[in-house]
Amino acid sequence: MIYIDENSNTALYEQIYSQIKSEITCGSIPKGRRLPGIRTLSKTLGVARNTVDKAYTQLAVEGYITAHKGSGFLVEGVVDGSFGKAENSFLSNANTRDDFSQENPKKIIYDFQYGNFEDKCFPHTLWKKHTTAVLNNVDSSCLTQYSDKQGIFPLRQELRTYLHYARGVCCTEEQIVIGCGLHYSLDIICKLLDRHKKIAVENPGYYGAGEVFMNNGFSFHTLAADKNGLDLTSLKSANVCAAYVTPSHQFPYGSVLSIYKRKKLLKWAEESHSFLIEDDYDSEYRYDANPVPSLQSLDTNDRVIYIGTFSKSLSPALRVNYMVLPKCLLAAYQKMFSSYSSPVSWLTQEVLSRYMASGEYAQHVRKMCSAYRKRHDVFVHECLKQFGDKLILHGRGAGLHFLLEFPVGTDTDELMCKAENAGVRVYSVRPFWNHPDRYQDNLIFMGYSLLDESEIREGIQILRRVWLDEN
Repeated sequence: MIYIDENSNTALYEQIYSQIKSEITCGSIPKGRRLPGIRTLSKTLGVARNTVDKAYTQLAVEGYITAHKGSGFLVEGVVDGSFGKAENSFLSNANTRDDFSQENPKKIIYDFQYGNFEDKCFPHTLWKKHTTAVLNNVDSSCLTQYSDKQGIFPLRQELRTYLHYARGVCCTEEQIVIGCGLHYSLDIICKLLDRHKKIAVENPGYYGAGEVFMNNGFSFHTLAADKNGLDLTSLKSANVCAAYVTPSHQFPYGSVLSIYKRKKLLKWAEESHSFLIEDDYDSEYRYDANPVPSLQSLDTNDRVIYIGTFSKSLSPALRVNYMVLPKCLLAAYQKMFSSYSSPVSWLTQEVLSRYMASGEYAQHVRKMCSAYRKRHDVFVHECLKQFGDKLILHGRGAGLHFLLEFPVGTDTDELMCKAENAGVRVYSVRPFWNHPDRYQDNLIFMGYSLLDESEIREGIQILRRVWLDEN
């Protein structure tokens, strides 16, 4: 029975979502059970249909339920499952997830790259205001002394509050380490996990992480990823010290790891005394529902190392990210890195701290999400309009990129060449696979963080013309 409290400060759809989620989690609603139809439940509860629809959408995004044509929404199980075997090697590529630049003399008009943003996206006026305020009121000693190796305490305070509110992360300021990018954080983690140099990684996945692991002498066990998420069957026998995953928005497929598989990952980490490295790289950009709760928020056994960044929400040029270490690793961190200094300037940290404390950062994130939701929708609409069923679009509903899947046998290298000659740059998925020569060759990667709505529309129209040989 679902109870609606109209006097509560909690939104109606959240009340519905929370109560259904609770009943699924405790087993009161078993796997396979069909939920009431949206229209039926809205009438029963006396709420609008879109209220129930929003609750069901959030449950579906998190993997508690799935939509089945003709059957409505069916409950998925959350009971931990079993694992099997499989292993592979991992090869990296020199590029990074934040930089998909290519050397080419042709004039590119529409670059569907991923990671860089338009200049107008940065809050210049507010950043200048807080910078001036800091310099006018600062204790002069702060400018002439080394700051805490973990980052200034006020910024870690703001992060603790923000992460709990936005991502459900539970931690103390002592667990937060401010860094200068994912590579810095992963390098720290590699040294903390040095006792056993084998790690599980997604395939396809972010090769920039693989490069850090390789540079630290780690070998790899690969977990197959596709539009349905990660295949975890081989993990139990993998004999690794950790698994590096992107559960809230798999890179590059864009899939969301279901609650069932999240439970499996956490159970595996507990039983194997291993760690989960959760890269939550673009969690701000969720368009079809609320952001999915972090893996760390479900962890009750201190096994998740959480990593986030300001590169997607604010600017990659600031070079500010952060990680939340499990309490069990703090002593080792303090001992191993006692003489380290913070790699991020005190001024940048102080300005960012004040920007967050003012509430303006949260407003900025909402503004960015709203702006990129519109671009996301234009991309989807234009692809469907121009290509129809000639391709499949992976990664809808979140993030800043898509994978375009063409019929098997399509020469995507030729498609990329045609696009380049027409002034449109799109990208190969080859670097994302553990063996670049064994990748799924009917996919193309396209980001839209640097293009506005009209440019996205015009760029896709050109692609239709050159790819379908129309004049």
